[in-house]
Amino acid sequence: MKHLISMIAGAGLAAAAPLQARATDSYFFTFGNSYTQTGFDVGGTQPTAGNPMGNPALGTGTTSGGVNWVGYLTTVNNASRVLSYNLAVGGASLDNSLVSTNTKEDMVTQVASFETAYSQKPDTAPWTSDNAVFGFWIGINDIGWAWSSNDASVLIPKIMAQYKDQAEKLYANGGRKFVFLNVPPTSRSPQIANQGATVAAGHAKWLAAFNAALKTMVNEFIADNSGTTTVLYDSFAFMNKVLDAPTTYGFTDANCINDDGATCVWWNDYHPGYAYHKLQAADMKEHMHSLGAW
Repeated sequence: MKHLISMIAGAGLAAAAPLQARATDSYFFTFGNSYTQTGFDVGGTQPTAGNPMGNPALGTGTTSGGVNWVGYLTTVNNASRVLSYNLAVGGASLDNSLVSTNTKEDMVTQVASFETAYSQKPDTAPWTSDNAVFGFWIGINDIGWAWSSNDASVLIPKIMAQYKDQAEKLYANGGRKFVFLNVPPTSRSPQIANQGATVAAGHAKWLAAFNAALKTMVNEFIADNSGTTTVLYDSFAFMNKVLDAPTTYGFTDANCINDDGATCVWWNDYHPGYAYHKLQAADMKEHMHSLGAW
């Protein structure tokens, strides 16, 4: 049976009842860029019941001033024990051959690292199709590096073809549970917004095309690969909701920056702080019950 749970944050959808805690662990493999990274080293200390993040310590290695969404979904916002294997690397695009950044470890490389370290289900990660969840949050850097000098209608389909290919590699290795996050409204980040309305509008148009193509790609992935449970989480809608009413969520305003990670939405001019990540993780949990650990 194929499942698509496409959740639009803040749309008033009724949340499913929380699952009862289960005795078995869930293995959470994540891929992406700085919004996801925790500095995890596949050759370092591996996750255990007493240390579910493995390495480094919870709240370090992020770009949030503290814990990010992966850490919260691993250690706080879950219904059963989660072990985190986070292969995301700051600055990554999906494929450097399509959009080259200053980071060597694009998502293609991250998936290859998973195949080398974990596809054979080692004792440090004895996952199965039933208890492993694969998460992707990519595209922020693809857009940031490409939008001003590339035709979205030409480049985005190439990116999505490679994106689908990477998800299908994990499917071929036994992955059956997937969560995709679309790109948040980084056009509203101080870094982009401060460049003026014309730049912000051009960036936003490219971003909208990327997110529309991602939704199409996810539907095609489900259609072409039987037996998946797949969540498409709308980070774009959720962050917009917070930015539209920042004081409601405890932030000073939508534009300020504070490296304390809590006072403002933004930890720096391009990355939200841990207080935002905590809010998003709590919202994500309500949309991820079908994946088993939340």
